[in-house]
Amino acid sequence: MTQGTAPARSPRILIVHYSRSGHTARLARLLADELVKRGATVDCETLVAEREWNKWLLPLPLLPLLPLLPLYLLWPAFRRVWHRVYWQPQQAIRPLRISDVAGYDQILLGTPKWLYIAYPVARWLATVQGLAGKPVAAFATFCGPPLQVFEIEMLFQPLAARLDRCGARLLGQLAVSSDFHPYFFYGEMRALFRCLSRRCFGRPLKDFTLDGPLGAAAVADFCAALSTAWASSGNLPDQG
Repeated sequence: MTQGTAPARSPRILIVHYSRSGHTARLARLLADELVKRGATVDCETLVAEREWNKWLLPLPLLPLLPLLPLYLLWPAFRRVWHRVYWQPQQAIRPLRISDVAGYDQILLGTPKWLYIAYPVARWLATVQGLAGKPVAAFATFCGPPLQVFEIEMLFQPLAARLDRCGARLLGQLAVSSDFHPYFFYGEMRALFRCLSRRCFGRPLKDFTLDGPLGAAAVADFCAALSTAWASSGNLPDQG
């Protein structure tokens, strides 16, 4: 450090997440620990639903897309239109501990994928103050492997659009498999995604989880990119 130069300021990062089954919460804790190691000051906000819906009620608001899902998966023009017109369900959440995020340098927003954004996270985006001008890095868990259209685009493109309407911008994204699906009666959806992982990627689904090599590598790359961003802005020393 040259004489008269102030030391780099540790960035203030807020990690906000909702987790119904615990997988997104585990990822949020891992990210918080890693960013603290890299020199950040981290606060956490856990979103809590006022009343958790029965799992069989959660898909009801999503039914309009299901007959059109083949079109969505196969036709990019339809996806672009759908992302502009679809209705994002919301779910009431308990009062926020941190209702204004203007004092933070960066926000990390975590959600499970319920086709789109989890309903409590959508309510947070409609409720929280101070997002304008903030870089937001999103992280998500879902059962399957990182299928580009069904998992990645279906979640992160609408999320980026909602952040843009709040005056924020999507800085980066992290997708990690949970290898967990609550439907239907005998783990049929989980079995389907395990089969897709083998067919589409030639790897077992567990490789894409936090306990697998690809999931762990994705987390490391995500945190390294955040660290590099702060180093380049002069706020966070590059931890390598």
